[in-house]
Amino acid sequence: MPRLVLALLLVCLAVPASAAVYRWIDANGELQYGDRPPQDVAAEVVELPELSTYAPPPVAAPPAAPETEAEFATPQGRAVRYRYLAITQPTEGQTIRSDDGLVNVAVDLRPALQEVAGHRLIAVVDGRRIPGGGSRIPVRVPRGSHRLQVAVIDVDGKVVARSRQITFIVRPKTRLPIPEELGGGNLPADDAPAFSPFPSE
Repeated sequence: MPRLVLALLLVCLAVPASAAVYRWIDANGELQYGDRPPQDVAAEVVELPELSTYAPPPVAAPPAAPETEAEFATPQGRAVRYRYLAITQPTEGQTIRSDDGLVNVAVDLRPALQEVAGHRLIAVVDGRRIPGGGSRIPVRVPRGSHRLQVAVIDVDGKVVARSRQITFIVRPKTRLPIPEELGGGNLPADDAPAFSPFPSE
């Protein structure tokens, strides 16, 4: 029976939609199908089912293109306005243990620093400007609490983007040795004398 159905479907595909399909028994007693029955054999018209149709779903409209970032002119060429600038390291209120006062300031800047437009990244520590690279700025500070902010400046020193200000604390990692005549041991780091890695001006 499956072979019979398959044969009928093949005939339906091969015959135009407007033509009739016939079936008859041949001389060997086999059931045959075709669009032209033999003249010496009785044949009957086959009622074909309606052809199935398929309607594809509507194509979704492409997503809207993102808004073009605002551009502005610089003496070196066109630049794109910065959308985001934040300090990622150190964090607000963080205590950093460092014997030499070195603190690596990391930032999240979007889009990336546009050096071709003459932009530079700086850190402002306690009001003092320190130049930096693309996303990290090494700074040296004495022990104690400090205010930190980062900014992007143009070739004229004008600020074109800035982060919010945070505070952080620097404390030494090592402990100072105590002379043996005073009982030996170590002096707690917080009691160690303050020092400044910067030469006196």
